[in-house]
Amino acid sequence: MTDFAKPKIPLGLLHDMTQIVPGGSRDSNNGGQWRPDATPQTNTFKGVVMPMSNKDLQYLPEGTFTKLTQKLYTNGYSLAVGAQFTDPFDGTTYTVVQELTHGPLHPLKRYAVEAKGGASSK
Repeated sequence: MTDFAKPKIPLGLLHDMTQIVPGGSRDSNNGGQWRPDATPQTNTFKGVVMPMSNKDLQYLPEGTFTKLTQKLYTNGYSLAVGAQFTDPFDGTTYTVVQELTHGPLHPLKRYAVEAKGGASSK
């Protein structure tokens, strides 16, 4: 069987990102309310944040993007919508707002992300 080339982001562009994973537990003594941990856990992954192109800024069936929206590329690391991560280059914390899939053919992952506290009206 032939192994086809898989598109990947060059390793020179990728750098370590820190995913913020909120931890906690349910408090059964208080009606099952969620009690977050004082210090959230972190996971490190390789990725790169790139600006949106003009084509990406158009209205799509999935929704709209603002000029403050960026794209995150990873070589296979999966994030859920709502996940937060920090880019160490500028210290900005981003939130994943949508997965921009390329399909199941290769491991490249692409996400629309917005800077925490920097979102403008859509």
